[in-house]
Amino acid sequence: MATYRVDEGTLTALLGERDGVFIFAPSPTERLPWMGVADAEASLAALRQPRSAQSAKGLFFPAAESVGRYGSAAPPAAQDAEPRRVVAGVRACELRAQTYLDKVLLEGEFEDPAYRRRREATVVIACDCVDCAESCACTLTGGRPFATGGFDLNVSPLDDGFLVEVGTPKGEAWLTESVGSDLPDATPGQVGQRDAARERITQRVREQNARFTFAASDESQPALPNDADDGWRRFSGDCVECGACTHICPTCHCFYLYDQALGPEEFERLRTWDSCLLSSYHRMAGGPQMKLSPRPGLSSRLANRVLHKFTYSPQQYGLLGCVGCGRCIDACPGAIDIREVVQELGE
Repeated sequence: MATYRVDEGTLTALLGERDGVFIFAPSPTERLPWMGVADAEASLAALRQPRSAQSAKGLFFPAAESVGRYGSAAPPAAQDAEPRRVVAGVRACELRAQTYLDKVLLEGEFEDPAYRRRREATVVIACDCVDCAESCACTLTGGRPFATGGFDLNVSPLDDGFLVEVGTPKGEAWLTESVGSDLPDATPGQVGQRDAARERITQRVREQNARFTFAASDESQPALPNDADDGWRRFSGDCVECGACTHICPTCHCFYLYDQALGPEEFERLRTWDSCLLSSYHRMAGGPQMKLSPRPGLSSRLANRVLHKFTYSPQQYGLLGCVGCGRCIDACPGAIDIREVVQELGE
């Protein structure tokens, strides 16, 4: 589809406030940008910084939400229309994670209706990376720091403006609604500038990960040992079992359901994120001498997390569960680097 050249004023209008539309985009901080309600001018600056500290996963799959009320006093179930939303500044690693979540939550025998409603009501505006964090490692997991699909619109920062590529009719409609249809097409020279910038950032990410010799992709994965291997203990000793790595991960999707009483005859079922690193994960009811958890050891739980990314997900979904965003590395108080884990145990 079409690719246009726009200036900062036009892109600011694309991210500006609109009645009845929630717009989310990263804003710059002292370290990494933070994804939140868009501030058009600040968000424009953040597009030239590395990916945001947290992904957009929580906008589609919230950390906590009500999934329904029941009981004789519960009101009749009503499904309100999902508000229109725009999520801007999404990077290529997050688009890969979104594809993964779509497969998990929308395909197969069951689908998540709330997730589907949010996905269908949202315009996704991706952005090429022109800078990267030290933990970024998309090139180790079969990715690149720029998107070639999976977006409604994609923004590519240039020295003197931006290129906006249309990916879907929904993206074209949002572009027209926001800034009109009279936009200049990108010239071959401007497309060449974009491609050169993409090559530079790709090479930079490769160079900062040069010490890691493993390569992973949806089709080929490193051969990691099973969870009983003693090698996992070398890394689990640094794990404080906080679950930060799974909560910050854009592909982790485990959840916990529980009910709470709102009154004598009214109850609510809630869903919250869960983490396979926690000792309570998989815990079952039972009496003495029974195995109440299939993974009582922390090293086994750490192994399960990494194996799920690099072994189980490709087997089950045909996709890696790790997109190389590096957020788990940034979030870990024990300084566990998943790249080092795969490098050492894959050997």
